[in-house]
Amino acid sequence: MSENAQFGCACCSPHLMLSAAGPEGTWQDDLLEAIKHLPQPQPPESVLFHGGHIYPNPHDTGLCVEAIGIADHRVVITGTLAEVRAAMAARGVPFREQQLDAEQTLLPGLIEPHAHMVPSALMTTWLDLSAFDEQYLNYGYGIASIKEKLKTAIIKAVHAATDPTRPVWVCGYGIDPSLMTVWTDINKTVLDGIVADAIGHDVSGKPPVAVFLLNASGHIGYASLVALELAKLLDSHPDGVLTELQISVVTAIVPQPSLTTLIGGLRKVMEDANARGITTLFDAGLGMTMGPLEVLVMRALATTSWMTVRVGAALFGNGDNLALWLATYRPELSSAPEVLFSLRAIKLVADGSNQGLTGLQSVDYQCCEAHQVPGVGRRGLFNFDPALRLAAVMQQIARFGWPMMTHANGDAAIANVLAAYRLALNVVPPPGESPQPKPVDVPPASRHRIEHASLLTDESIDAMKELDVSPSFLIGHAGYWGKAFSETILGKDRAQMLDRCRSAADAGLRISLHSDHFVTPLGPLRNMEQAIGRWMEGYWKDKTAHPGRSDPVLNKGERLNTDQALRAITIDAAWQCNLDKQVGSLEAGKQADLVILAGNPLTAPIGARLRDIDVLETWVSGRKVFHGPVLRAQGEAGAGCAAA
Repeated sequence: MSENAQFGCACCSPHLMLSAAGPEGTWQDDLLEAIKHLPQPQPPESVLFHGGHIYPNPHDTGLCVEAIGIADHRVVITGTLAEVRAAMAARGVPFREQQLDAEQTLLPGLIEPHAHMVPSALMTTWLDLSAFDEQYLNYGYGIASIKEKLKTAIIKAVHAATDPTRPVWVCGYGIDPSLMTVWTDINKTVLDGIVADAIGHDVSGKPPVAVFLLNASGHIGYASLVALELAKLLDSHPDGVLTELQISVVTAIVPQPSLTTLIGGLRKVMEDANARGITTLFDAGLGMTMGPLEVLVMRALATTSWMTVRVGAALFGNGDNLALWLATYRPELSSAPEVLFSLRAIKLVADGSNQGLTGLQSVDYQCCEAHQVPGVGRRGLFNFDPALRLAAVMQQIARFGWPMMTHANGDAAIANVLAAYRLALNVVPPPGESPQPKPVDVPPASRHRIEHASLLTDESIDAMKELDVSPSFLIGHAGYWGKAFSETILGKDRAQMLDRCRSAADAGLRISLHSDHFVTPLGPLRNMEQAIGRWMEGYWKDKTAHPGRSDPVLNKGERLNTDQALRAITIDAAWQCNLDKQVGSLEAGKQADLVILAGNPLTAPIGARLRDIDVLETWVSGRKVFHGPVLRAQGEAGAGCAAA
């Protein structure tokens, strides 16, 4: 199987949308016209924050200062209130003071080191069939609730149709049998039954209804009879269960969103991120759906006030676009600190998804007899054939100085990826390949990553340390899917290998925690909570549950402590993204990216719902981009941080 055939995480699938508008020239003209009408960024503010709990440095959470001053995009000073007032006044520029309540906490802006902005934006036009209720599992998630959502959408689409001869489409994303209360496989028969329940068996005078659903893993699609007929796939796939290439055939004929919808969807993603305290978001696969046009969109948005997060991006390197990226772009690791968009890595996808049964394992999936993806073996898949082909691709990328982030979920996939890194970084040509000279004036590539790094062996951790390759963990695997992995997908013993955050940290690796949005909800505080507790939330009865000592934990020895978890969503995440000179901590001279919380996650007991702490304000480069619940009346400054 070549690197062009299959792709990994749910968002890393080029079949999601093939185009968002018309021909490329028209598209670019329309984009530039649309951007002209968006407001320009406001100037940064000059503010002195004091009171509450102010933690400027995640490497030293014992340092809680009285005050912090920001101006001209940057942190001016932290320290005692008197020191900060004096330094701010000495600048000769007016500033305002903002006093925090006693329980409020000011932290460096939170960092999402792996998400997917364009696919998430495009999915806002589809029906959300995921297993999540905000940042919690939907504990009633099952085929019954999915049927009701689909029936409602079908009825609405049929009633809105103006031409009974023209098919109407109902598309959904995020459906996940592995998180259903009872695992229910989806196929054409199920979807046709839902259509019949919605509109009846007498279809005279009604438009044909085509239903297409994308599995949360991104590797499987489900199509109804009408959808299969329109895509000319009925003969080859009569059960309606599709994999990558067939999914592309269907999405090519699905109605496409407009440019306005795309830009509006991107704004919604950024607003949602700000509401969760996110100031930096790393797009792990830019250019995957629309190629260079995505870079153009992000650069254009970054000149407007609608860009409310700092975006670093990894270009999607599987397939045919890699040569274009290497010929057209260079890593922008030295971009100006206040620039809100930059290209910083290239993304590769080595295998699939463990919960989607496509991550490459060293043994069969425990559930392979009952559930198996069509066309995929009992141990999953690897996207490079032979596996050493990955090393050749990596060498090509490293020659141009690009950091690499490589998706690998299964333990066998991780072993293959580390072997490829070893060859690529030591410039050892894979068998049959010739060494290539490095371009002139290209700095050495560094800070390479493995994305998700889900099933880690001790040997893989040792190899990562040796090669200086760091892991970014999709920690929702432990919290949301822990029960499914332990009971059904992997088995209890192999599930212990999942998200080995503490072992990686103890080995000296700098780790980060991510959402892979839209795979799981955005929420760095939730990531922090799940890494600290590792409770398997599938065992909870509802989202009000308060886990105790008797509740199932997925490998308690892999719990992070609070300080480690904070670093994994701030400074260490920034380091992985090559942004630690700009963000991740609030040292003087760094960008004024900060978040104000209603409570203090650093003093909360284990088991506390960090995900429920209200985000009050989010600031990016000295501009307030989010104002949450109304602040309580300001009284005396809190005594949380004593004078230094």
